[in-house]
Amino acid sequence: MKNNRTKNAMLNIIFSLVLQIVVFIKGLILPRIIIPAYGSDVNGLISSIAQFLTYISLLEAGVGSIFRASLYKPLSKGDIDGISGIINEQKRFYRRIGIIFVFYVAALCAFYPFIAKTGVAKPYIISLILILSVSTFAEYFVSLPYASLLSADQKIRINYIVSIVYTIVNIFVTLILVSFKTDIRLIYLSMAIIGLLRPLFYTLYVKKHYNLNKNATPDNTALNQRWNGMLHHFAFYIHTNTDAAILTIFVGTALVSVYNVYGAIIFGIEKIITSISTGAAAGLGNLIESNDKEHINKTVNQFELIQGGLATVLYTITALLLIPFVRIYTVDMTDTNYIQPIFGYVLIIAEAIYCFRCIYSTISTNANKFKETQLGAILECITNLTASLVLVIIFKLGILGVAIGTVIGMLTRYIFEVLFLSKNVIYRPVSKASKMLLVSSIIALTSIVICKAIFNYNAINTFMMWVLYAIITSIIVGAIALIIYSILYKDIIKALVKRVLRR
Repeated sequence: MKNNRTKNAMLNIIFSLVLQIVVFIKGLILPRIIIPAYGSDVNGLISSIAQFLTYISLLEAGVGSIFRASLYKPLSKGDIDGISGIINEQKRFYRRIGIIFVFYVAALCAFYPFIAKTGVAKPYIISLILILSVSTFAEYFVSLPYASLLSADQKIRINYIVSIVYTIVNIFVTLILVSFKTDIRLIYLSMAIIGLLRPLFYTLYVKKHYNLNKNATPDNTALNQRWNGMLHHFAFYIHTNTDAAILTIFVGTALVSVYNVYGAIIFGIEKIITSISTGAAAGLGNLIESNDKEHINKTVNQFELIQGGLATVLYTITALLLIPFVRIYTVDMTDTNYIQPIFGYVLIIAEAIYCFRCIYSTISTNANKFKETQLGAILECITNLTASLVLVIIFKLGILGVAIGTVIGMLTRYIFEVLFLSKNVIYRPVSKASKMLLVSSIIALTSIVICKAIFNYNAINTFMMWVLYAIITSIIVGAIALIIYSILYKDIIKALVKRVLRR
């Protein structure tokens, strides 16, 4: 059982990593060709509309993760009727949201053009809203219950493979259509049509590999923790979606474009790092069900070192190379100022904290501790939103204000999750988390001081020069991290090496 769990976790992590790399590449390529061709205002507008469309997920209220957690037990027992009952309830639940979504899109078409600070014509905005809503509608009516089943059954790699293919196709279709100077609405309509193949695939795959009982009575017991899960979902939503909305309403869509250029890099790296959490989630849930305390704690120690170490190395490299990259990347994007170093550094800190927090929130979520950890979600929502709005509206900090608000929210939730797990589930000493944070901070600061003493990063003015600096910087930062972690986490590294060699 342990071998299968480890094998599935490794495959999930590998494909999750590949997906995040592909998405990261897409996030770099598409703005680079879309902004010069259509302008920062249009690019920011599209991103803003996409964010507003995700507001419908608030109705989901975190039920997706609760349904997924509720599937672990019947899957471990091979209880087909139990699995079918949960999936049937998911279908019923998500289709209700799909119907509400239709009315939400209509409302958005009526009101969004009047609240967005943009120079784009209102009919153009409405057509974009309708086009961008297609894929979300298909997800709620077909995809989400089946994707949840595959994730809970440690086969989330299937979801990743589908997304990898979809993303690569989107990149090539966009490149071709932009080269012909196609109306951007047709480009996104093409993406939406291609995206409709995904729910078809999920339906066929699940039908072939799972003998689900369509007549099983829908099991709504998973909804018992709905309101607890809702708070977690709100916190995640605020972390990932509200910055663009605040900027759209109070600052302007052009700055949303600036935010997304930095976000494509910083959030892309975050997704690569947290692919470890995502890929290992079902395995951790299954392991926690076994109640093997010793094995759980050993796994968590290794999990923390891998994800925490990767976050430290990648975000330290990012801090050193971000502004030189943006300067080269946006050289012909002259309609707004894309060089915002302080904003970039603050956003890096926010996402680094998020990556460290995910180590702990993944464990508490997969232990089904939604109710017990809802206070942390509430505090994150309040601190993030309040700080962001005050800093943007009153102190006029604009894009920097939302980044600082995100840092405050992330830090609040991180402290809560560490304290919670010190007394629950794995009863882990707070000192272990404190040590990881301190050691990682020392590695980051040491690396930055050494690299800046050796190199003049302001002198980078070509992409090839940036690549050369990136390679050398990565070697230096990686070497410093390896030396320090090897000294201070020797036993965990030995256990990890043995585990990998044994597989």
